[in-house]
Amino acid sequence: MAETTTRPLGRGRLEAPRFQIADTRRGAGLAPGRRAVVGLASAAAVVLGGAAARAQEPARDPVAAEALFKAARALVDKGDYAAGCPKFEASLALNPSASTMINIARCHEREGKLATAWHDYNRALVLNRETAGEQRKRSLEQIAQKEIAALEPRVPKLRIVVEGAPAGVEVQRDGTALPAAALGEPLPIDPGPHEIRASAPGHETETRAVTIAEGQTETVELTLRPAAAAGAGAAAAPARADEAPGGGGVPAWAWVSGAAGIALVGASVGFLIDDLSAIGALRDNCREVPGGTYCNPGYDFAADNARKNRDVALFAGLGGAGLVALGVAVYGIVGAGGEKEPARAQGAVALPWIAPSGAGASISGSF
Repeated sequence: MAETTTRPLGRGRLEAPRFQIADTRRGAGLAPGRRAVVGLASAAAVVLGGAAARAQEPARDPVAAEALFKAARALVDKGDYAAGCPKFEASLALNPSASTMINIARCHEREGKLATAWHDYNRALVLNRETAGEQRKRSLEQIAQKEIAALEPRVPKLRIVVEGAPAGVEVQRDGTALPAAALGEPLPIDPGPHEIRASAPGHETETRAVTIAEGQTETVELTLRPAAAAGAGAAAAPARADEAPGGGGVPAWAWVSGAAGIALVGASVGFLIDDLSAIGALRDNCREVPGGTYCNPGYDFAADNARKNRDVALFAGLGGAGLVALGVAVYGIVGAGGEKEPARAQGAVALPWIAPSGAGASISGSF
């Protein structure tokens, strides 16, 4: 029988026995290309290989995490949040758990970072899926749900609107770029001062400062005005590129390849995160015993193991393909200044592909 131990909330956490999981991964070779692309892809492969290895063996130290948690709890009980809260963060880094995440959320709420605390409580619900013991899992879920319900009316929201948004507009909130789909939506934000910055090619940059209070919803409207002579310069640039071959314009295929590379690398990171989650579930629910591996009753070992193997293959495949596409984009951008036949180069396109055994990118056109 699997043995389960429960402790009072905030005083300790559950630990699952350790075990090792063997995994076989597939790799795919890349055909040699131009020197710059090969160099970049080779360096990227080393980085991806190290990241994939770390995905198999995440750096966890539940013993040190438990000690840090208890030290943090003792400091917070004495009212020393300045010293205690960072120890909760350190404990979470060594061994993620729902109870530690809830304590971090309370630290942020005490600091007045309401949106951050709201996010932390929701993250605790995700971590709680892997908490051992149904009774403790239900208890932690009830605490997180109760805190979220109490916090939501207090969390301020900020809506950013760009009137007549020009092409290529970029909006930053406190230095972080917002996706276009986020414009016009009331997004949770911590109370206090914030800076909004909007820019677009050929337009003057507009910056706005706003201070938002608890429970308040604010709307910031921005209007970007065309810069002086921007219209004439923008219209003349394409004409010059067409009339003077070798003029240094970046070919369209380089931007397409770069965008595809960014999307593929982003997708690979998502699969890496899911892979880590599957490994954590396996570690929490199974252990090695004489003659094999023993898992907790009712736990679907095969499903998480299959998810782990699938995720790591997709992480490596998509990540490799994305980096190849980014390398091709860099080659096109760097080489644009000295390209002698831009009309031919503009016909080349990097196309990512995915197959059950791996992934990559093919390049078609003239160089």
